[in-house]
Amino acid sequence: MPFAAIKLFRFRTPGRCLIVLQLVATIVSALVSGDVACAQPKSRLLEVKDESQTYTGKIVAKDAERCFLMDEFGVLTTHHISRLTSFRVIGESFHRVSPSEFRKQLLTEFRSGYDIHVSAHYVVVGKKGKAKAYSTLFEEIYRQVDAFYSIRGFETSAPEFTMVAIVLNTVDEFKEYCGRDQMLWSEDLRGYYSLKSNRVVLYDNPVKLNADNALTAVSKRSISSTSADVSVPDKLTPENLAADQVTLAAMLNGVAGETADTIVHETTHQVGYNIGIHSRIGETPTWVIEGLATVLEAPGIRVRGSSDAADKINTDRLNWFSTEYESRRQPGDLARMVAGDEIFQNQALDAYSSAWAFTYFMTESPARARSYTRYLQILGERDPLQHYTAEERLKDFQSAFGDVSKVEMDFLRSIDRLETP
Repeated sequence: MPFAAIKLFRFRTPGRCLIVLQLVATIVSALVSGDVACAQPKSRLLEVKDESQTYTGKIVAKDAERCFLMDEFGVLTTHHISRLTSFRVIGESFHRVSPSEFRKQLLTEFRSGYDIHVSAHYVVVGKKGKAKAYSTLFEEIYRQVDAFYSIRGFETSAPEFTMVAIVLNTVDEFKEYCGRDQMLWSEDLRGYYSLKSNRVVLYDNPVKLNADNALTAVSKRSISSTSADVSVPDKLTPENLAADQVTLAAMLNGVAGETADTIVHETTHQVGYNIGIHSRIGETPTWVIEGLATVLEAPGIRVRGSSDAADKINTDRLNWFSTEYESRRQPGDLARMVAGDEIFQNQALDAYSSAWAFTYFMTESPARARSYTRYLQILGERDPLQHYTAEERLKDFQSAFGDVSKVEMDFLRSIDRLETP
């Protein structure tokens, strides 16, 4: 059907339902092929409606049952074709909004008590007087994460959309936001990255620092997902300042403790999904996503040229892997983590420490990093709408790394040689 013939369809009578669904599927199929395929920069701007809401954007993926629509702000929505009541082409090309338009939208959401700061890649919402400081931290983490991938041979791209980061003032505001965002809140939840909205959301839980000790509270080993304590190095040197530049920047700007750590972890997720490492559609194995995020929690990994091996180790994850998890480890655990995500639901701390340990093992050796790059390419070439079976996950893993049992033995020997900093 030529695009010029596409009209706004409204069908309500049950007798025509099947025809309507077939027509919608046919036209959506036409819209996402050829000129408007998801990789094309000139995708048409569509309007689709279901029984309750109207959506606009470009189609970025579809199958026989679903289509995925990306709006001008980068918000991703999933639509069952059978539930669409109407659609039409409303523009010959899709345009993402400018950072200033992002700011304008956020001003309608956040008013009293908040500032909004626009930077190169981010629009950041934060407490009055702190949004710019948060923005500096987000941009620095972006730069370091992008550099981590680039120097290891990963192919990255510039983000298509301005990224949004929201640092709320209190846990109560965070809890309320989670409710609006349909995010399951718990007392342990410090922040999250939303695949749907492409936003990082967290709340500020700063360590109480006075002016005298703020300059010396820069030890990266004190910042973890489970502790808000800040230890002070014996001596402030150029070396530990360089290795801890993100944490130092956070302290100097009033961002401390768990807030800084949460920003690092969740921003690592966000950057990975925006520079082409992960896809927001599909089933990327959890160990890959969380492994990279936990590896990048260590400042020495993010800082290019850091020569101190201890700075590259995520102390909390190594401690758990080598002590708490050691008594429970069984041969074949790596294969089970590769094949499925159940361990992340049932043994979260074991899973996170294992994901960190294996990802560290794979990325810190140039030869293994090349295999890891190939593995990410394999993941990226998959049809994101197809279910990723356990058999397929293991097959893809072994096509990049070799026999999983042998890889596990080499991995464990290597990790056992690591010393806790």
